[in-house]
Amino acid sequence: MTVIPRPGSFEYVAPSGDWRLLVGNGRFDILPQVGGYEYGSGINLDNLAKLIVDAKSHATANGIDWSGN
Repeated sequence: MTVIPRPGSFEYVAPSGDWRLLVGNGRFDILPQVGGYEYGSGINLDNLAKLIVDAKSHATANGIDWSGN
């Protein structure tokens, strides 16, 4: 996962290149990078699931309120 710091948030890019996340306090955007929201295989969803888990760990360790409260 590539982590790109932004003011008050982080951008996360999956190693596979098929997903990006923008995560900050009160913000969580999932940005597919290929094929829109339609995929031909479950591996794309596996990539998204791993990215979300890894991003959550990093974001919370860096002061982001993951719960949105």
